[in-house]
Amino acid sequence: MILTKSIEQLENDYWKDIAFPTGLVERCYRYRRIPIGSLTAGQIRTLISQQIGMKFLIPLALEMLKKNVLLEAELYEGDLLEAVAKAKISFWEQNPAIKSEVFHLIEANKQLLDQSDDAELFNQFLKTCTSFGY
Repeated sequence: MILTKSIEQLENDYWKDIAFPTGLVERCYRYRRIPIGSLTAGQIRTLISQQIGMKFLIPLALEMLKKNVLLEAELYEGDLLEAVAKAKISFWEQNPAIKSEVFHLIEANKQLLDQSDDAELFNQFLKTCTSFGY
């Protein structure tokens, strides 16, 4: 089952042990070794914000966000959704089904999200999706 495997295992990409240039790089290194089903919302947010393991982690993030669209994953209310919405366009082009899920989640919660500090980001995501025919 996928939840028992780490990003390292799923991507078959094993980073070497090195002297890490920053704490963020070290955290990403450690988090990539944890089975994805055991990652916290904050760890998922960190990896997604660094564009790591996206095709495995964004679906997990979506399950969390369906329960609480403005889930605070360590930093501030809505930080997990913000990390998801900031994924690169190339990711969305390669994963249209995931993009559609995010679009519908944001659209279904638009009234609430319009009151958040990241309202402009979420509205821009909707506009981008609409331009692709959603």
